Amino acid sequence: MRFPLAIVLVVIFCSVNVSQGQVPSASYLDELIGRAQQSSLHEQRYWQLLLHYRASWTGNYESEIDEAGFFLSPRGKTDPKAELEATLRGFFSTEPVGRSRQPTRCAFIARYQWLKSELAIDESRLPEQRCERFDAWLKELNPASITLIFPSSFINNPASMFGHLLLRIDQKGQTDATRILAYTINYAAELPPDTGIEFAFLGIVGGYTGYFSTVPYYLKAKEYGDFENRDIWEYRLNFSVAQVEQLLMHAWEMGNASFDYFFFKENCAYHILALLDLANPDLRLADRFSFYTLPSDGVRAIAEKPGLVEAAVFRPSRRTKILRGRDALSNVERQWLKKIIEAPKLAQGAEFLQLSAERRAAVLDVASFFLIDTAATESEPKEFDTRNSAVLLARSEIRSNAPPLTYLPMSGPPDQGHLVRRAGLGVGWRDREFFTEANFRLAFHDRLDPEYGYTPDAQIETLSVALRHYPEQRHTRIERLTLLNIMSLSPADALFFKPSWKLNTGFETIHRDGCRFCRVGGASGGIGLTAESSWLRREVYYGFTEVAAEYSRAFAEDYRIGGGVSAGMLVDITERWKVGGSASYFGYGAGDGKTEWRFGAQQRFTLNKDLALRFDFNQRLNRREYLLNLNFYF
Repeated sequence: MRFPLAIVLVVIFCSVNVSQGQVPSASYLDELIGRAQQSSLHEQRYWQLLLHYRASWTGNYESEIDEAGFFLSPRGKTDPKAELEATLRGFFSTEPVGRSRQPTRCAFIARYQWLKSELAIDESRLPEQRCERFDAWLKELNPASITLIFPSSFINNPASMFGHLLLRIDQKGQTDATRILAYTINYAAELPPDTGIEFAFLGIVGGYTGYFSTVPYYLKAKEYGDFENRDIWEYRLNFSVAQVEQLLMHAWEMGNASFDYFFFKENCAYHILALLDLANPDLRLADRFSFYTLPSDGVRAIAEKPGLVEAAVFRPSRRTKILRGRDALSNVERQWLKKIIEAPKLAQGAEFLQLSAERRAAVLDVASFFLIDTAATESEPKEFDTRNSAVLLARSEIRSNAPPLTYLPMSGPPDQGHLVRRAGLGVGWRDREFFTEANFRLAFHDRLDPEYGYTPDAQIETLSVALRHYPEQRHTRIERLTLLNIMSLSPADALFFKPSWKLNTGFETIHRDGCRFCRVGGASGGIGLTAESSWLRREVYYGFTEVAAEYSRAFAEDYRIGGGVSAGMLVDITERWKVGGSASYFGYGAGDGKTEWRFGAQQRFTLNKDLALRFDFNQRLNRREYLLNLNFYF
């Protein structure tokens, strides 16, 4: 049978287009591109948010996304207009794109919905396309609202020492008891196994790749609250249903994206804030941070937006539950707690049974929490699991409940703490000479700063510098520069025994052997023990064994390496007034072999949340220095 030539050509033309996933709508595509150009859609803020474009100081744009598959145009990373036109072309194709291998309209559904609204796209003139994977994902999430999650800092893990931010997708019909079953949107760096000291360097220079992921909240709550003993703060956000859907559509698109992970800038906080900006572009949360982004700053930026936070909820870690539960016990009951943890069979002995049922329940509840916590952190948990089984057996025989407890946080909400940057103006006296000083710290918190809103007994300072002027000599110089100063004080008691540690690197000025303004650069670190009491309000005592390496032309051989011991204490006299004192002794076995004693005393009085008066005394090599500073937090 022979077919007319026209019919044959039509069949061939349609076959070619179907095989390429195309629909013969070139004129409609040109019409849409023309309308987009006429409206300059590529210059609109929402398009730039969708593609994570940032303007450079030259006025050019570049996306922060570093995965080539996220862009449909070869020039898409730096050309918003080319990417918009390529996206419109993609709507006329069913070919899979991106890491998720879906058609453009499904892989980049937020782009499609926005362009459909802006250009009034007629879907009947596009290829028929169902986004079943996205629909199933959205149905599983069953979204109703968004909650910002802030796990507090975990100083023993460099990746989490400033805290973390993620989002929880609260479901329709959810209750306080079932919120733990919701899903989260998390951004984190993908780290190789057994990451060592190189993490700090690679994290600073963008040596890791960051990805978004969707993880059940109960897994994250267990990781943070149980394994890492980090208290969690939940901030329920006031977003409309449409805004929640916008956020989730873009979160779906992020399955095709990856970023170079920067520890201080493009981190969890920055990208979570950028995601919230997609829900409500008027927030401009990410725009507030140009040099670095700390999770606590992100929480503060959100809390400052009128009407954005509906409620703040505290979720205590297992350690907080243990400590608060123990605080509610009497001295006799605490003794029983310690005994039963060591020998659970005592819980069914005649002497323990003399306590009331409620008080026995309170003791056994705390004992069980402690044994579960210990089993989760020990390399061989079997023994503690066995003890806990015996405790639970005794607890099951008590029909009464323990008195209800309110688990108060160890510190206040993170959004109510002092701001992380600090500047100070001061006057002082050294070597019978008056001086003035101006100092600045980029971040974050030291042990004399106001503690409300921060992890107690933890110090993290980065990039701190002091400029000093001696008017009699008309001499101005950098007195000290701190690159990183960390101190983690972990008070040990009958239940918890965890070593404290410290690390410091930078340089300072000393007066030594006729050299009045000699710079000493170096690094030191130590491990020690901490204890606490409550004679006045709260007292913390610590001691360290330390090692140190220093370089200076003031030394006999330009360097010295050695070690020593140090001890100190911190006393909270009132909520606003804190004092501290320390002493240390160092001996050096390599290089300049001289020994050295150092003494110091400090006190801080808080005037308001972001203003404090501080006095420091230091003695080194019989040279005494007094400094009065007014510190501003901003």
